[in-house]
Amino acid sequence: MTKREPSPSRASSERAPLSYRARLAGVLALVAVVFLPLLRHGLVYDDGWTLRSNGFLRPGQFELALLFSPEAGARHVPDAFRPTLVSFDALSVRLLGVEPWAHHGLSILLHLSVCGLLARLLRRLGLDESSTLASVALFGLLAIHAEAIAVVSFREDLLAAALGLAAMLSAVRGIQAERARAALGWGVAAMGLQALACGAKLSAAPLPGILVVLAWLGPGPGCAALARGRARLLLIVGLLAVGVALAVAQTWIVHGGSPYGVDNPRVLAQRIGLAPVLAASTKIHVGYLQQILVPLGLSPEYVDRGAGWLEPATLLASASLIALLVAALVLRRRWPLASFAVLAWMLASVPTSNLIGLPNMRADRFMYLPSAPLCVALAVGLLALGRRLAAHPAIRSQLEFGLELGPDPERSRTRDDLHAWLPLAACVLMQGSFAVAEARVYVSNTTLWHEAARRAPESARAHALLGLEYSGAAQAGDHLDVEIAAKAEDACRVAQQLDPLYELPQLCLGSLAISRKDWAAAYEHHARAVELSVDRNDRPIAALAQLALDLPSAWLRHHPELGDRQHLSRSWLERGLGAYPYSPELHAAAARVHHRLGEGERAMQLYRRARSLRPDRWETVVGGVELALDLGDAAAAHRTWWAEAKLLERADPATRTRLTRRLAAARTAPGFSLLHSLLDPGVFPYEP
Repeated sequence: MTKREPSPSRASSERAPLSYRARLAGVLALVAVVFLPLLRHGLVYDDGWTLRSNGFLRPGQFELALLFSPEAGARHVPDAFRPTLVSFDALSVRLLGVEPWAHHGLSILLHLSVCGLLARLLRRLGLDESSTLASVALFGLLAIHAEAIAVVSFREDLLAAALGLAAMLSAVRGIQAERARAALGWGVAAMGLQALACGAKLSAAPLPGILVVLAWLGPGPGCAALARGRARLLLIVGLLAVGVALAVAQTWIVHGGSPYGVDNPRVLAQRIGLAPVLAASTKIHVGYLQQILVPLGLSPEYVDRGAGWLEPATLLASASLIALLVAALVLRRRWPLASFAVLAWMLASVPTSNLIGLPNMRADRFMYLPSAPLCVALAVGLLALGRRLAAHPAIRSQLEFGLELGPDPERSRTRDDLHAWLPLAACVLMQGSFAVAEARVYVSNTTLWHEAARRAPESARAHALLGLEYSGAAQAGDHLDVEIAAKAEDACRVAQQLDPLYELPQLCLGSLAISRKDWAAAYEHHARAVELSVDRNDRPIAALAQLALDLPSAWLRHHPELGDRQHLSRSWLERGLGAYPYSPELHAAAARVHHRLGEGERAMQLYRRARSLRPDRWETVVGGVELALDLGDAAAAHRTWWAEAKLLERADPATRTRLTRRLAAARTAPGFSLLHSLLDPGVFPYEP
């Protein structure tokens, strides 16, 4: 029986290539799969400060207008100088709560959005489909991006990049538009998107300059229209610059200058001067280039240090950057895409080049947006290399060795195309593998700071935060694990030796002293931390207000300037509540203090305020239930205990046991009514 030949229509459909959109969807799906394990990660680094402990994000607390007034800075709203980011976080918290997996999923979606917008922009500029897909694959899996994607509080880089690329796309469409009215509309849209991008992070500020370089060099077929309409180009660039100016103006309104403070000791330039910091920055940016090309040396933590301009390493780094700049200018006609990539990378790196003081001189996340032009040039170069290698007779014969070629020319062309992708595929595989490995570092704070202390052993922050993790793990109910406490003390002492003027080692030692119930030492360390710190003092102030009530009489006699315990505690609370009105931990601590002082009504008000600022905090609910029992309101205590049963499952066993016994004793009282308890609104009658 003869084999039936397929019909021509069926054969052609079987050989029909996938559409560009289908292939782009496949690339984005690959990127998503690589970062999918992040859904199992917890909240690390500043995630808790920006999401869980940021009461300003809660419904009923968020005020958009406040972000455009000095009051936002006075009230210590986290990231008040980034209104786009704060608004985005408020919306995400309202929709997703504070579940870690949901926010990690949102970060992955933001990264995919950046990849999709990059593809759209490249196609608008005339880049061919293969080069666009290659660029998106390389950018999407670049290992240096792992930090920005894995840490929820760093999604400011993702948001700024997404809005910035959308602004660039609108700007290009405005310049290419046929009608003046359409061009103006796209320009205004670009201005708004640029303002929003810079309102997420000023890393998007150089985009107007990058657009000028793009029009000047014309690296793609679609760039010709950018250079032809010079007047329109200037108009669009001017509108983008206005967007940047609006974001900068908001920062000045809120903070009156740098958001990190004029005399912030965390900014190294304030300690040693700007010149040594800029000298070190040359080596940092050469290191960035190396990490983008070959992802070795990536780290969650880098040690800030200065350098001399005449040091051999600085001279070599400076010469390398100057040579790169000169080569980009000289070879701009021969290799316009490579020249554009270098110049655009340099421009995009200006916000993080330490010209303006930053608390971190170096971080992997700083290269998220600047790496985009380099990825495009590298992807196009690898594809060109692959085509040349596939066309070389000797290499071609090796690639085809052992294969049945057959007479089909279409199959031969398909095979040649696949061979041309081999160098790029190898690069993407390497980058993706390193990205997966780097993302695992951020699975938990313990893992993060263990790895940070190993890779950056001179980092005081890494050792201090590792010590805080140990200190928390050492305390299990009323039992103190001596071995873990010893590890915590070692880490705290190392951090203190590395930087005696840093507040985190003091907080580390103070936390350990609390675990050991050494109230005087704990008070001294927390007071020193507040003295050294310029911000984020709500938690140490909360600790000081509570520690003040437990200070030994003998210690107080040696410090008569502090007054009595109650006065000292109240003074700390007055200072803290005035400066940090959105801190749930501070309000809960204030409630506990007033509870201990016998001021039940005021304590209940503070517990309810703390609950509205952070509904997921079980400690607040426990405090409210215990206060209700002390006030004789067993019905409200039981109603809240039953209504919040799921949340209270997170409480430690000792707390649950103590509360269960108290509730059981309250049920034996003559006036207790089960029906009354079921109908009672509870300790927290209003949903937060």
